[in-house]
Amino acid sequence: MNNLVRYLKTISTTCLWVAIFTAALSNAYAFDENRIDLTITRFLDSLSYKYKGFDIKVAEVSIGEAYDDNITFVKEDKKDDFTTYLGLVLGVNYKGKTRTFDLTGHINSITFAKNSDFNNVTQHIDLNFRNEFSKRDRISLKNVFTYYESPEASASGEDDYFSQQFGRVGGRFEYYKNRFHMDYSNDIAKHISISMNYDNEISIFSGGTVRPDSLLNRPGFDLKYVFSPTATIFSLSYSFTHIEFDTDNNAIINSIGPGIRQYITKKLYFDGKTGVDFIDSFDDKNLTKPFFLTSLTYIMNERTQARISFDKRYDSNPYVEDIFNNWRTSFSLTRQILERLGCSLSIRYGDGVYVSNDYAEELLVGGSSLTYQISRNLKGSLSYTYTDLNNNVENGGYSKNTVFIGLTAGF
Repeated sequence: MNNLVRYLKTISTTCLWVAIFTAALSNAYAFDENRIDLTITRFLDSLSYKYKGFDIKVAEVSIGEAYDDNITFVKEDKKDDFTTYLGLVLGVNYKGKTRTFDLTGHINSITFAKNSDFNNVTQHIDLNFRNEFSKRDRISLKNVFTYYESPEASASGEDDYFSQQFGRVGGRFEYYKNRFHMDYSNDIAKHISISMNYDNEISIFSGGTVRPDSLLNRPGFDLKYVFSPTATIFSLSYSFTHIEFDTDNNAIINSIGPGIRQYITKKLYFDGKTGVDFIDSFDDKNLTKPFFLTSLTYIMNERTQARISFDKRYDSNPYVEDIFNNWRTSFSLTRQILERLGCSLSIRYGDGVYVSNDYAEELLVGGSSLTYQISRNLKGSLSYTYTDLNNNVENGGYSKNTVFIGLTAGF
């Protein structure tokens, strides 16, 4: 609770930055925005190329500056620093009548003002493919490759930033991850559809860490009955998860359970899912545990959206060869205050313990951001992130504050 109070107090400081930021952007708007857009468009067009329906281009160029008061993720002897972010987004797109292809590469160069040994380049490559065989059946493929040296609040989405830290033991280390997802769905009747899905996840650690690499495979299926697209949707899902570390240690989880999406109103809906995990753990112990996943989403209009969620389950992760008994909750709110000015607020909290080694931790991540559309092709952003992690290791855990301001030019 004290951590939450500390976070809410920091919001007042952030609001001051917001006021300064808005005033600065108002002065910037005094320039001819059409000339700004024309310059950006000409520059990006000069780096674009079309070939047989494929559009190859530089989609975004960004620059930003961040202040982080704990770049080493430690409780004592913290190091603070200013970091400069230079970002580039490259894209290859294809859109046909029944087929789409999208390949996007995000590259971020992160340069530290005082600690140059921490300089690094993060990479995020996102591939999406969708093909409609007919009106009833379709397939979609998604592959995401990421590389980072540490969770960066300024270089990843809020959900990624939280999930990269929850259950993660240690400070800075290099981490490669490749996630593949395939989904084939078929509308077998007017109100009934079935989808077969498969997930593969490869995690590789380097940079002197002693963590073992891991491989996860998860085939499964979902059966949905659409009572009404705007009233009630029932589902039944099953998945088989096998995770294996390069130490030959492995675990198997069979999950089955029903789910529901209930529209309370056209703008407010509830998602719920529950079931049972049958776990063959790393230490050859058999566990049977329930799981719960719930969320409530309110889409007031295109300008305002809010969501709150709660998840509780036993699962695995690539950091530790153990089953992680955890629960997490989150709240997010986005609001388009003015035509050009938008803001968001989010709070995420998680609490968990590993079954065999008794390592326990709790993680709180709170964030607020402000975006201003300077012109059609130029956007400014300001964000603040507070992170607090506590665990049962002596001198373990850490807290940190990160402030980021940046500009993004793109289509």
